[in-house]
Amino acid sequence: MKKLTRKRTIIILCIALLTTCFLLYRDNKSNTPSETKKGISVIAYCPNDEYYNAAFRNILAMLEGSTPVNIKRAAFLIEWAYLQGRLDYKQFCNDISQTVRGLNSFIDQAGVRQYRTAGNYALFEYFTKPNLMNGNKPFSYDFEDFTGTDDYTKQFVTKVMRTHTGQCRSLPMYYKILAEEIGAEAYLAQAPNHLYIKHLGEDNKWVNVELTNGSLASDAHIISSLGISAESIRNRIYLDAMSEKETLAFLLEELTNGYQRLYGYNEFVILCCDKSLQYYPHNISALITKHNAARTIGLAYLDETGNMIDSTAKANHNRWRETAKRIEELGYRDMPEDNYLEWVTTMKTEKLKLQTEAYTEINH
Repeated sequence: MKKLTRKRTIIILCIALLTTCFLLYRDNKSNTPSETKKGISVIAYCPNDEYYNAAFRNILAMLEGSTPVNIKRAAFLIEWAYLQGRLDYKQFCNDISQTVRGLNSFIDQAGVRQYRTAGNYALFEYFTKPNLMNGNKPFSYDFEDFTGTDDYTKQFVTKVMRTHTGQCRSLPMYYKILAEEIGAEAYLAQAPNHLYIKHLGEDNKWVNVELTNGSLASDAHIISSLGISAESIRNRIYLDAMSEKETLAFLLEELTNGYQRLYGYNEFVILCCDKSLQYYPHNISALITKHNAARTIGLAYLDETGNMIDSTAKANHNRWRETAKRIEELGYRDMPEDNYLEWVTTMKTEKLKLQTEAYTEINH
């Protein structure tokens, strides 16, 4: 009788254990590309938010080489974390796959598959001209809250996919993701308050794709119109094609933008910037963000302690001073938001002018 009881007890415990495992699997199976959810032990890089913690871990793993580089996944994680998991990765991938099928079909029908820039040609057509690939709705610049001040999701790739409107961050990021998916060469490059695409042409010379107005821009035009210094170009903070690792590092710093909206500046922001700069030392965006965070954290500490100058206060001041020095050394010059808006408006006017000239030429 005792043996039977013991056997039943063991069976019941096994069933309970299997049931618990199943429930944990079911509860943690979600729309996130990460397996990380509540109930699973993870390193708390960001202890106050599980979604940002998971996003940081996943992007960092790509940078460190423990998981494959996936720009699409990294870009998605930034939006997923800000929306606290309310974004479906499977649907995101499916929507991109559908566009990729259209792009590949266009390449084959155009008979240009043998050219190195076939994918870039298809992408330029997809973004700038009405066709079957984009449902006869080319992409355009969204001038309403283009910095995402009132609505941060205005800067999201998913917003571009949904509305075919975006700005200088989301449009090139979407281009980059699609280029990766179809095997086309494309690199992100920074300019003051701006992001654009670079790729090598058939002649092996750089081509700049400016998606703010759907045009191809020369280096000279970008330099003159945005007032970029020779020093900043020499130090590679502007006009420089980002490598895959640098792109991931850039995205890791971008992760902090949404985080700041939710929680303000804290040590998690500094951590993201430090990791970004480890793999992309001349990332001016990370330096500026770290500089602002160090200043905010330092002033908050002084306010809390009644302006007590201790080792913590000195450490806060030192990292603020160090980033200020590094920013100046790289040749950074601030471009006010009003000036950037003026530049974007000029780009829009130039696009309309080119379209008018093209229409006139065709009809005469």
